[in-house]
Amino acid sequence: MDNLPIQSLQDGFSARSRKRVFDASQFAETYLSSVFRRSGQNYARHGFEVARTVREADVSAETVVIALLHDILMHPQGEELLKKAPLTDHERSLVVRMHALRRLHIDENTRDLDRVIEAFTEESDILLLRMAHRLNDVRSLALFSPELRTSIARETLHMYSAIAGRLGLHLWRNEMEDICFLELEPNMAGKLQAEFDAMKKIDHISLSQTMKFLEASLREKGIEPELSFRMKGLYSTYRKMLIKNRRFEELTDRLAIRIVVSDIDTCYRTLGLVHAHMHPIPGKLKDYIGAPKQNGYRSIHTVVYPLPGVTEQPIEIQIRTPAMHRECELGIAAHHTYKDMQYALTTNQARMDLFRSLSLLREEVRSPEQFETALRSYYGEHHLVLFDTDNNLYQLSKPATALDFVAHAFGKRSALLKHVRINGRLRPLRTPLHDGDTVEPLFSRYRQLSPEWLKQCQLKGTRALLRSLQKKPQKAIVKG
Repeated sequence: MDNLPIQSLQDGFSARSRKRVFDASQFAETYLSSVFRRSGQNYARHGFEVARTVREADVSAETVVIALLHDILMHPQGEELLKKAPLTDHERSLVVRMHALRRLHIDENTRDLDRVIEAFTEESDILLLRMAHRLNDVRSLALFSPELRTSIARETLHMYSAIAGRLGLHLWRNEMEDICFLELEPNMAGKLQAEFDAMKKIDHISLSQTMKFLEASLREKGIEPELSFRMKGLYSTYRKMLIKNRRFEELTDRLAIRIVVSDIDTCYRTLGLVHAHMHPIPGKLKDYIGAPKQNGYRSIHTVVYPLPGVTEQPIEIQIRTPAMHRECELGIAAHHTYKDMQYALTTNQARMDLFRSLSLLREEVRSPEQFETALRSYYGEHHLVLFDTDNNLYQLSKPATALDFVAHAFGKRSALLKHVRINGRLRPLRTPLHDGDTVEPLFSRYRQLSPEWLKQCQLKGTRALLRSLQKKPQKAIVKG
């Protein structure tokens, strides 16, 4: 393809696969370079850009070939060209399905979610291609008209970035969010960027000095780490400030250092050394290796005050293995078995299939409008994802305590609640819950209900249940 580095799409493939990618690119150049998108870009170039985007993930040559030719039906003789294209029958069927989705929109007014989700759940390649297609459009916002730019940015920020987050595609999500935030809220984004700029010098000193200290300390103990850092994105910072009602300078995870070590045992050894040399902030330790997030995210997070005399800004330390690091960046796409779209969470508390959950969600509603509402709730970040000891999945509004979970899952049997274990440890009923927690209630034969429980829950539904239980005699509760 003229002036386009096809080799970047071929690297790492076998000779046969490299030839397939080359043939598809030549076919696209021949037939699609004279057909143009609304952005003014020809479809050959667009196909190459989508292929290059999807190549950022660990995809097959088949997926790259489909990306190159996914717009073949936009040609006036598209159906005939599709028959001639260097594609397998399965790849042709995916091109047809991609074409059917091109005018579908996932926004607050959509009636197309049934078709979108059906395509996503039945064919995993479609999902990854669609996400890469959207990211490419976001990267190319300047090519579109102002009205279309706003529409793409709003839809992306509203749904696509949330879907990317749920799938663990954090690199793609963060990029989508920041570009769209700048497009939709330039003044707010500009003010926040000014805050970052004002702290830039001290932030870099803090990060570089802390990394140097950590690397020396770990190597001294026989640990060979790979260290890098990240600063929280504009939009995720803005969202955190709103949700937590905090000022910019009060955020504790704005700066992060990533420590990649060889294996899981070394992850925990590293955590011990970090805490031994720095001052950990209570309540900020999150073990997503022992209890992974729903989307498969695994890492240990702790927030520390790093080096005296360097900065007063807390730094989040993220500890993980190389495989975990790739999964943290690219989620499903980091798995060679990503086509199965199944996250096998390696701890006892969870093994779930995100897309099977979507299918079950679809069965629970009776119309596209209801499904839209349910899907928005599913993908939203205002709820917790929790498990019981039988691996059943529950979702509760944030914030919620252990008592809220028991009331939600066990109803009026909650009156018999004696103790509760969270991730295997006994905890007070008032303990706040976090994504991925496993909650195990321990019941008595006798009523344990106390008026004090009303102070140990967060949800209105729990309070209503407790008040109704207080009015009932004990026998009625036990029988229930």
